[in-house]
Amino acid sequence: MNRQEIKEQSVPSLPYYFSDNGHLLHTDSNDPYRYLFRRGDPEANQKEDQALCFFITHHVQRLMEENFTLHRFYLPTEPLSEGLSQGFVYLSSGALEHPDKLLVLIQDQGTVQCGLWSWRAVAHEGVEKGSQIPYVRRALEESYSVLLMNPNENGNNDRGESASWHVRSVWDHLVMHCADQRIVVVAHGYGGLAFVDLLCRRSQEVQHKVWAVAFLDSSHNMWHQPLGDEARDWLQSCSRRWVPSSKPLNQNVGSIKAGGLQVSAGTQNQRTVPAVCMESVFQFFSKKLQPIPPTAFSIVTRSRSLGQGSSTPNA
Repeated sequence: MNRQEIKEQSVPSLPYYFSDNGHLLHTDSNDPYRYLFRRGDPEANQKEDQALCFFITHHVQRLMEENFTLHRFYLPTEPLSEGLSQGFVYLSSGALEHPDKLLVLIQDQGTVQCGLWSWRAVAHEGVEKGSQIPYVRRALEESYSVLLMNPNENGNNDRGESASWHVRSVWDHLVMHCADQRIVVVAHGYGGLAFVDLLCRRSQEVQHKVWAVAFLDSSHNMWHQPLGDEARDWLQSCSRRWVPSSKPLNQNVGSIKAGGLQVSAGTQNQRTVPAVCMESVFQFFSKKLQPIPPTAFSIVTRSRSLGQGSSTPNA
């Protein structure tokens, strides 16, 4: 199946449509979507899940392309892959040449595709709660470029590509060569583990280019993954972790194992964590991207270092 065939793969015919405010409704009754569980028929349940997932994914990706003019960038095919694409990512116009700041989104593992945090959240609570569209809209309004990763597209093929492999491939082929000097990352669920794996393997590069990381209900563990002391210190300084909690948004829910600032996501619903804490995430990014006011010491240090190369942006 070539790229054009993948893009134009037929959308399943389902008795649903999306309202103007992004809610999934039944075409006959206009009632909100309700999952019909078929007891004793797991095959039928699986088929409905697959069809609904594809239906929602197609709708969200069409909105990404038509309403926000994002475009697909297909990663290079490796010689040993026998023509298998490494998949695509979504990019905003000029994202690789943008001179200022770039927002990178990495979703959880499973059946969620590019542009989604949770297709089930979209089905039950709407596009604004389950898709990445609110993040894209907010980022473009604040003059970010955007890059949406797609770690699950080839998750079930014969080569068994993992989310970590995809994130590393996107980094090597795209992010390392983009002109953006200030990169921020939002990593949801297993996407957090994949990002920390990238930090383990590309430590100096990541520390130089990434200014802040928002971990949302992340699966990573900075004590179990093979981070060096420098990378661990950088992660503690430049990241924040939002976790499902009954506490109000941004209340401290620190843990000794967290290894950094950990706060409430403002909800116990794992699927809607990204939506609920989005405002807090962008406030965190805004603070981390602010220039550090010069001090007497930094002025002296800067004057002495002229001609010897600049330090990393997070130093």
